[in-house]
Amino acid sequence: MSNTQDLQWAAGADDSLARNEILADDEIIRAVTAEDDDDDDVTPANPIKISHSEAVSALITSLHWAEEQNFKAHEIMLLRRLRDRTFELKIRTAAQKKKKKTDFFGR
Repeated sequence: MSNTQDLQWAAGADDSLARNEILADDEIIRAVTAEDDDDDDVTPANPIKISHSEAVSALITSLHWAEEQNFKAHEIMLLRRLRDRTFELKIRTAAQKKKKKTDFFGR
């Protein structure tokens, strides 16, 4: 760069600094905190309750698809573990509901 170009660049930098607001530390903290408060109003992306049966069905479908696509063995094993764990939760929930009914009716 020539000396003239340097001076023009420096003058442009001064102009851009003048357009930007200079904040003190406490003003920066207030601005950032105010931005974080806006995130609290966001609703969950998926408020729908998914049953254990639906989850098991989806995982079985995913497992079949992964096998057809020749996924690696460790990836298929992960899907199988998720399917089995979800099935266990389904069985446990059904058993707890049955126990509550028998406790209520005394049988």
